[in-house]
Amino acid sequence: MAVYFISGIDTDAGKSIVTGVIARTLAGKGVKVITQKFIQTGCTGISEDILKHREIMGIPPQEVDKDGTTCPYVMTYPASPHLAAEIDKVEIDTGLILRSTEKLSSLYDVVLLEGAGGLYVPVTR
Repeated sequence: MAVYFISGIDTDAGKSIVTGVIARTLAGKGVKVITQKFIQTGCTGISEDILKHREIMGIPPQEVDKDGTTCPYVMTYPASPHLAAEIDKVEIDTGLILRSTEKLSSLYDVVLLEGAGGLYVPVTR
């Protein structure tokens, strides 16, 4: 199992596209790969970025997407995770994020973990 963290210097830097393309390339080589987004803001339901990854990979949403494992925190307000969590009255448990990543790494050969926002975006206060 291997977990690779993919980040960028800002929102809309291309992280989701790069993550999806890397996942598609690895899957094409026979690697059992999944993508993860530990926090998504500005949407509801399944993470928009996870859905973008699946579209690029050419596969439908997976069970681990539907049960929230690939994105344990989805918040409605489009802001940095800590601010969106305050507005949505959600307490971010980094342990839950870690457990989700550990679960995925036990099921897949490679986990591509896409960060939220840019490198210095705070997850919690």
